[in-house]
Amino acid sequence: MGGSSRRAMTAIALYNLFRGFTVGGYMTVFPMYMISLGYSMEDLGLVIAASGLLSAAILPALGALTDRYGPRLMVVASGLMQVAAVAMAAYTSGLPGLAASYTLFLLSFLSGQPARMSFLARAVEEGFLGRAIGVTSSIFSMSRLAGPVAGGLLAEVLGFTPAFQALAASSAVGLALFTAFSAGVALRPLARVPSLREAYTGLLRPGRGMARVLGYVAVDRMGWSLWFPMLSGHLYGFGFSESEAGLVVTVSGVVQTLLLPPAGAAVDKLGPARVLAASEALGVLSALAFAEPATAYRAYAGAVLMGASIALWVPGYNSLVARAGGGGGEAYAAANTVRSVAGAPSPYIGGLIYDAVSPAATFALSAVILAAAGAYAWLALTGLERPAREEKAATLREAVGHAP
Repeated sequence: MGGSSRRAMTAIALYNLFRGFTVGGYMTVFPMYMISLGYSMEDLGLVIAASGLLSAAILPALGALTDRYGPRLMVVASGLMQVAAVAMAAYTSGLPGLAASYTLFLLSFLSGQPARMSFLARAVEEGFLGRAIGVTSSIFSMSRLAGPVAGGLLAEVLGFTPAFQALAASSAVGLALFTAFSAGVALRPLARVPSLREAYTGLLRPGRGMARVLGYVAVDRMGWSLWFPMLSGHLYGFGFSESEAGLVVTVSGVVQTLLLPPAGAAVDKLGPARVLAASEALGVLSALAFAEPATAYRAYAGAVLMGASIALWVPGYNSLVARAGGGGGEAYAAANTVRSVAGAPSPYIGGLIYDAVSPAATFALSAVILAAAGAYAWLALTGLERPAREEKAATLREAVGHAP
């Protein structure tokens, strides 16, 4: 792997080291903060659902801007949004302010992911992308696992406002390091740069491969979003303290961190489809374990299964989009837009079922949808999993066939 590839990985890894702490802390503390203010799970679900829809409307434009002006600039812009979003939560308790904070945070999260993945896809040498995603994502996961426990402890000991302030500061440090280390990284040019109009119309007329990817991510996101964004609030309602709920999420992060590098290597060897199918199977078991976390054993079992599922999913999903969409920010933004639209109603539906029927009903519905996503990955995505070495061989055969 060349020097530019290593520098790109270093820049993303340093950013992820601090960004992960912020993401893990915010996503754990925010639901507990809303519950502590007296809001219901339905209110929390409504905030998350509305944020997802608004983010989905903006994401294609941000994907086009990523390809036009470069992924590095969009990584910086999304980082600034994250700092502002977390800082905003420290000084608001009303529903509109909380919704604005979460919307800005989600928009940062969803727009930053295409920018970071496009940055890696265009900087890292062919045949190493799965490993690069696995390594840099493991750094994010390692840091993210500290966020829930630290954020929960800060909220429990000092209060929610200091907790959000510390999380915002961490994000700012990571952004500064990325800005410094990413300067001068050489990126491969894209075959073409889509216009703003094409970024939106492309969602309606994707290529055959991307259409299958978008179908999969829609089903996957519907299943996970029924409960995943509200997990800490669910545990909090079952009697877990702020720090105990954070510890459960941290256990999931430990497992995810340990498994991400081998998961990335597995994607390079086996292809994304098989890895994603295994991820969904573990997600089903995780949802069933979390359905009634009456004992710590069930909660931690769910955390282990969830961490393993996410570890497989991250390199599988990102490699799949790179292969089907060419590695540009537009393809990642399109996939994230579909994920946002498909998953936007789910937190509200999950919260509604949670309050009106039972927590177990929400998790059981999730398990059914995740099982369907796993079957879809196995049956519909296998045509997109041809290893890079086979693609190179095919290109060489074509070149030889057309040689004079």
